[in-house]
Amino acid sequence: METGRFNMIPKSFLLGLAMLALAALPARAQVPAPEQFITEAAISNMFAIEAGTMALQKSNSPEIKKFAHQAVSDRTTLGTGLRQIVAKRTGISAPEMPDDKRQAILRQLGNLQGPEFDRAYVQAQQAANEEAEALFAAYAERGSDAELKSFASKNLATLQDYARQAKALPATD
Repeated sequence: METGRFNMIPKSFLLGLAMLALAALPARAQVPAPEQFITEAAISNMFAIEAGTMALQKSNSPEIKKFAHQAVSDRTTLGTGLRQIVAKRTGISAPEMPDDKRQAILRQLGNLQGPEFDRAYVQAQQAANEEAEALFAAYAERGSDAELKSFASKNLATLQDYARQAKALPATD
């Protein structure tokens, strides 16, 4: 029986190396149940629309206004598609307003002006778009409801584009 080179390396070292390798792997977003996907997608969508509408009024940056205008338009279309899916189902409803976390961010944005608003808006959009992209990617890949999986797949490219665009937004004007 050949002992091999690995027998000479302490097992604790190999275990530590394996743990480091696992920690370095990107975390896969957990796939929510269909009802949770609907809730999270609707909240994400409402937040994008409300924050975008605010940016159209408060920002002086042409780049931010262009991003916000397109986001409001596309997210309104996305929201309509989601509501059409929900309308066909019994016992499932989408929330009517963003959750507490996003309402707090909207309140903070509402209290800011000028470059402070732009900075906070860009940061909020970067985080929100990354979350939306991860949610839709996870559901498109591994979701359990065929119609929602198709919806997530259909809208994923748009959300990926927004995540990329949000990272390129100027922090201030």
